[in-house]
Amino acid sequence: MDMIQRKTLRILTESFLLAIAPAAASLFLGSDPGFLALRGAPVLAAGPLFAAFYGFGWGLAETFMAAAAGFLAAPALAGVLDASWLVMAADRLLFGAAATVPALFLLAFARRRTDQFRDRMLGRFRLAVRRTAALDRKVKALERVNRVLENRVSGQKDSITLLHNQVRKLASLNLERALAAVLETVELFTETSSSSVWIPSSDSGKLVPAAVRGWSDGAERSAALDPELTIEGYVLRNKKPFSARMVLDGSEFDRYDTDRNIITMPIIINDKVWGVLNIEDLPFERYSLYTESVLAILLGLSEPYLRAIMEYESMHALQEVDEDTGYPEFSILYNTLTKELGRFAMESGSLTLIVVEMANFEEELGRHSRTKLKKQLFALKDILEKSKGVKFRSYHFKNDNQIALLLDGLDKDGASFFCLDILTLCSSFSPATDGEFTPLEIIVGFASSEGAAGGADAMIETAEHLLSIQRL
Repeated sequence: MDMIQRKTLRILTESFLLAIAPAAASLFLGSDPGFLALRGAPVLAAGPLFAAFYGFGWGLAETFMAAAAGFLAAPALAGVLDASWLVMAADRLLFGAAATVPALFLLAFARRRTDQFRDRMLGRFRLAVRRTAALDRKVKALERVNRVLENRVSGQKDSITLLHNQVRKLASLNLERALAAVLETVELFTETSSSSVWIPSSDSGKLVPAAVRGWSDGAERSAALDPELTIEGYVLRNKKPFSARMVLDGSEFDRYDTDRNIITMPIIINDKVWGVLNIEDLPFERYSLYTESVLAILLGLSEPYLRAIMEYESMHALQEVDEDTGYPEFSILYNTLTKELGRFAMESGSLTLIVVEMANFEEELGRHSRTKLKKQLFALKDILEKSKGVKFRSYHFKNDNQIALLLDGLDKDGASFFCLDILTLCSSFSPATDGEFTPLEIIVGFASSEGAAGGADAMIETAEHLLSIQRL
C-alpha cells in the first residue's frame, strides 16, 4: 500500500468516526436523538470541522455522513423515527442546514489560504538553505584560492630552487626517466593527482601513453586513444593547448570526449608536436590561467633536454639496425629487455621473449642469398601478426637465422601454447624466394618474465636452452 492509499484510508476512518460520534452521544446522553433541542448543531458542525482540515469536498461528504447518522440512524435506533419527528426535525434544522454550506466554503477557503502561505514559507526557507549552502561553498573555495595565492607569493624563492633541481633530472639520455621527471615536476607545481604524456604510435596510428603518473598499476598497457575522437588528438593536430573552459565557448569540442581533459598541452620538439601532456585531475583552486602558464613554462624548459634525447636515440638506433632488414639488432633487444624487466619490478605485468630459428638456414644458403633468407624470417613474423591479431616487437637475435619477438601479457602456460600455434602455422608456410618456394624448418624457444630472477640474461639463456634441446 503506497502513501496516497494510506492517507485516503486514514481520512475515511476519521470521517466515519467523526460522523457517528454526535449521533452516539445524542443516544447516550438522553432522549434527544440528533440533538434537535440544539437545532442539530453538534451533528451539523462535523462537516465544517472536517473541511477545515481536509478541504471542501471531504467536508461536504462528512456533512452528509454525519446527517445520515444523526438524523436518520440515531432516531431509528431510539424508536422515534416517524413522520411527526421528521416534520419537527425539518423545522428545527432549517437554519442550521442553511448555515452549514457557507461555513463549509469559508473554512475550506481558510484552509487553502493557510496551505498556500505555508508552502510559500517552506519554499522561501528551502531557497534560503540552498543559497546559504552555495554561499558556504563559494566562501570555502575562495579561501582555498586565497591560500594558494598567499603560498605562491611567499614560496617563489623555494619554487625557483625546486624547479632548478627538477630540471637537472632531465639532463639524462633516458627518455622514460626524463618523462617521469616532467610529470613529477608538473605534480609538484600544480598538485595534479593524475597526468600523462601521449605520443602517436607508428604501428596502430593511435595515441599511446609514453609516461603516466597517478594511474593504477598496469593501466597504461591497455590504453590507446583514437586521435580523431579525443582532445589529445585535437591538440596534436592543431599544435595548440586545450583547457576545460574552452568547452563553454562554442560547439567546436562537442564531438570529443572531454571527461578526462582539464588541461592538455602540446609537447613541441624542433618546432613539431612530438606528443601531448594531459592533466586529468586538478584541485579546483589550482585551475587557472596561472597554472596553464606554469605548464607552458615547464614544457618550454624541458624541450632542449627532450630534443637531445630524441637525437641521441635516433643516432643510436641507426647504428644498431640491420642494414638488410631494417630491424633492430640484438643489442637493442637486450637493452629493451633490461628496461622492461626493470619496469615490471615496480608494477604488475609480464613479458614473453620468443626466439624463432630457421634450422635449415645453412642448407638454403646454397640456393638463396643470406639477405633474402633473413627477410623471409621477418615475413614469417608479419604472417604471425595477421594470423594471431597481435603486434610483436621484433628484433634480430644473436645469429642471422634467428629472430626475437617480444609480447606483453602472457604467462608461462600462455607462452607455451602460443609457441605451439607458431609451429603449427609455420608447418604450412613456405615463402617464395627468387620465384621458388623455400621450405622452412622452424624451432622455437621462449622465456617468460615470471620468475626470471636473473633479468635479461636469464630470459635469453632460457630461450637458448629450449632451442638447443630441439637441435638434438
